[in-house]
Amino acid sequence: MRDEIKTERLLLRRTRNSDAQTMTRRINDPEILRMTATLPMPYLSLSADFWLLRAAANWRQGLSFAYAITAADDSIMGIVDLFKNDQDDWEIGYWIGKEFWGFGYMPEAAKALLLEGFRVFDVPYIDAGYFSDNPASGRVLEKLGFIDKNDPSKLFSIARGERYEGIELRLPRNTAVRW
Repeated sequence: MRDEIKTERLLLRRTRNSDAQTMTRRINDPEILRMTATLPMPYLSLSADFWLLRAAANWRQGLSFAYAITAADDSIMGIVDLFKNDQDDWEIGYWIGKEFWGFGYMPEAAKALLLEGFRVFDVPYIDAGYFSDNPASGRVLEKLGFIDKNDPSKLFSIARGERYEGIELRLPRNTAVRW
């Protein structure tokens, strides 16, 4: 995976430890955190430090490729991550700060990472999932061509402290190559 991926408006770059303070400020919102599976609420700077260290280790091991979504000032707007899930399949996950909602940044960033993932890995699909009470995430994935796996699940959210109804999706390679 490349260290940087450029889109029309964004630069996706490897996360770095210096992102912790901005990451903490951007994500520390219940509306964001409760839609994630692995992040606690509240999100303390120590949580960001640990997450960034783990992201760097996972990158070195080829288990996960987390990119900071940045614009002109190189300040982190959010994260888009391609990672190996429990079934050893590749999956995409993401979040973006509230001040960046509604501008189409997430579909743009996710599309770039998905194309990179299909370029690098010879896989027939990439998976995604979202909580049923997060229709905005569902719209992002729908725009990208993900299709419902018809496999209802209860996804655990650390921030919620419980399992919640999840929707599991899949993007076939042949869909992505037609973009």
